[in-house]
Amino acid sequence: MRFEKEALPHCRALYAVAWRMTRHAADAEDLVQEAYARAYASFDQFRPGTNFGAWIKRIMVNQHISARRRQQRRPRLCFSSEVEDQQLVRLGAYASGALKSAEADALERVVNPDLRAAFCQIPRPYRLAVYLADIEGLSYREIAETMGTPVGTVMSRIHRGRRQLRWLLPQYAPGQRAT
Repeated sequence: MRFEKEALPHCRALYAVAWRMTRHAADAEDLVQEAYARAYASFDQFRPGTNFGAWIKRIMVNQHISARRRQQRRPRLCFSSEVEDQQLVRLGAYASGALKSAEADALERVVNPDLRAAFCQIPRPYRLAVYLADIEGLSYREIAETMGTPVGTVMSRIHRGRRQLRWLLPQYAPGQRAT
C-alpha cells in the first residue's frame, strides 16, 4: 500500500514532535494517531514527489493547534456550590477570550529572557524561519513546504533573522554590533 510506504518511515519523527508539543506520552501518541488518520483520509490530496514528512507534520501541528483552541474555549467546570477567590483568578485568565498563538506559546518556553525579547523584535517571517530551523530542527526544504515559500527565500530569511539576533544580542556574539 502506497500510504504505508510513505507514512511508516516518519513515525518516530512525528512522535518526537508530538511529544515536544504535548509533553505527555499518551497525548503525543493520540496526536500522531489522529495525524495518520487525517492524512490517510486526505491522501488523495498529497502530491507524489513532495515531502510526505512535512505534509503530515503540518497536519499534526494544525490538529494540535485546533485541539488547544477548542480546549481553551470550553467552559471550566466547577463542582462546588461555593466559588473561591483562587478559582476566580484562574478563570480571569480565560475571560478575555484572546487565545495565544502557537508561536507565542513556543516563545514562552524560551528560558533566556534576553533571547525571548530579541526574538520578538525581529520580523515575523524571519522569526518563524529561524524558529523552524533552529528550534524545531527542520530542513530548509521542510521549512519551505511548511511556509509555502521557495527554499532560497527560507535560506535568506534564516540568514537575516540570525543576523538580526546577533545584532540584538551583542553579549552572546561579540563584535557583531556595528555603530
